[in-house]
Amino acid sequence: MHIEVIAGGKRHCLQAQAGAMLSGCLLDAGLMEGTECGGQGVCGKCAVKVLSGELEPIDETQAVLPDGKVLSCRVRVAGDAVVEIASGQDDVKRKVGLFELCKKGRPEDGPVQKQFVTLAEPTLRDQLSDLERILAKVGKNRKFSHSLLPELPGVLRQARFAVTAVLMEDELIAVEPGDTRDQCYGFIVDIGTTTIAVYLVDLNSGAVLEAEGLANPQRIFGSDVLTRITAAATPESRRKIQKLTVDGIAEAMQRLMRKRDLRAEHAYIATVVGNTTMSHLFLGVDPANLAVAPFIPCHRSRVQLKAKAIGLPMHPEAAVHVLPNISGYVGSDTVGVAMATKFWEQKGVSIAVDIGTNGEIILGFKGRVLACSTAAGPAFEGAHIQQGMRAGEGAIEKVRLDDDKVELGVIGSAPPQGICGSGLIDAVAELLRVGLLDERGKLVQNAPDSPLAKRVRVGARGIGEFVLAYAGELGNENDLVLTQKDIRELQLAKAAIAAGIQVLQSEVKNILAGEPVIDRLYLAGAFGNYLDREKAVALGLFPGIAADKIIPIGNAAAEGAGLCLLSLGQRKMADRISMFVTPVELSARADFNALWIQAMAFPKPAA
Repeated sequence: MHIEVIAGGKRHCLQAQAGAMLSGCLLDAGLMEGTECGGQGVCGKCAVKVLSGELEPIDETQAVLPDGKVLSCRVRVAGDAVVEIASGQDDVKRKVGLFELCKKGRPEDGPVQKQFVTLAEPTLRDQLSDLERILAKVGKNRKFSHSLLPELPGVLRQARFAVTAVLMEDELIAVEPGDTRDQCYGFIVDIGTTTIAVYLVDLNSGAVLEAEGLANPQRIFGSDVLTRITAAATPESRRKIQKLTVDGIAEAMQRLMRKRDLRAEHAYIATVVGNTTMSHLFLGVDPANLAVAPFIPCHRSRVQLKAKAIGLPMHPEAAVHVLPNISGYVGSDTVGVAMATKFWEQKGVSIAVDIGTNGEIILGFKGRVLACSTAAGPAFEGAHIQQGMRAGEGAIEKVRLDDDKVELGVIGSAPPQGICGSGLIDAVAELLRVGLLDERGKLVQNAPDSPLAKRVRVGARGIGEFVLAYAGELGNENDLVLTQKDIRELQLAKAAIAAGIQVLQSEVKNILAGEPVIDRLYLAGAFGNYLDREKAVALGLFPGIAADKIIPIGNAAAEGAGLCLLSLGQRKMADRISMFVTPVELSARADFNALWIQAMAFPKPAA
């Protein structure tokens, strides 16, 4: 069957089998991001407009929406068809920035060394073997990879015994003809629940040459770690999820190498970070016990494997290091943040918060580090929001209410299509500021002193909502609204972060026998780069911490992974840190629940 898809004014032609789910066709073609409900027909985020052709609904009442669109996860291909989908995909390129790595340069203790050597040619008097000949130059006690032996005689003679030895720590892993010392590369891989970031690094200079982000292919199984864990219940499903993940990373690596016209065999090392569930799924490990108390991971320590063993396009003997986890819900990405910020070296009390589907929080003081993870939910990613979307073209990322006007900042040149996390925070903070939202999070109807009160109404589903843009006002097809339910989703998410911070503060208070003064809060991740700090403080996201103490630091998880890529000493430090950090399990604490309920309310707006 022939399916024509119109997205962002561009036409794409797909071939599909009769009976195939339309959502699967769109996902396979990369034309649609994942859904929040894993294809159960609940979230509505896979809706498409059918312009012509034949699609067969699984359930008419569920498949067809009130506006005439259909859920692509509830219709099958029955013939040729033409459909139109929203163009706003996740702008993953906004999420891959590293702040400091390329500025620090290459340390002296890099794990990969390349030595150019000129060997004496064998003679009747010099009967050393080819392997002995090169080991004598680079260190006769070194280990060697057996994989280099089959081609070694030909390489030496082709190159007239002028070759480059590639050394991985104490092992000779390759012998290359000629002088290839300037071709030495590695990768950083940050596997987020929503987005995977991949960086190509020059191991000689320490510079990041290229970076690319991709939507995590696991998204087809749902938007959060619990749905992914459920989806990985069988060995077959785990293999499928692992393959999806590795294939996505491999394709990104290949694209980055092609941009620089580099060869895969000159990439010798990769470091990988992610939350504990992502680490398990990347390695094909059963994550089931992460979902039930006492939340015990299969492994915490760093895992090292060869690139050829997992299928990454690098030198076959390249080392892939999956950095250590801290606990069942505090993963190697948090180790990366700790490495990037080096809490143990700083004076006073420091906090770092990495906001995503899960909110990882670490607190450091007097050489000690505490960490927790709180289930903030996907609201900050625009999920579980009626017209929410990820931060891509057409997403509202800024909102300003001024007298009788609503000013919207939209990503890209497209008309607004929905609202992403930073826009959600902006909108709710502005409603609170102008008195259209009370401290309990309830929209105020008929506010007498606000010219914007007319935009507060009861929606078609009987739920209160605020109109951000009427249909056609900014080129948008439908009314764009923020509902009472959306505001509640934000309250749940921000309360989880705030309560997690307060629990860690209470741990410090118990140790110091006094109220801790927070000297700085590092805001890690892409969300932090685009977050309006003043508005986040106004909503109570960071309780008791002033906006001028909040420091965005970019992708600190990948930053820390980069330090481990370039330095043996930093990698050993990460191993120690994972055991040194004290995990705080929030699910077992009554005070967390009490603080979470308390943090649902918004602070009273400043006069």
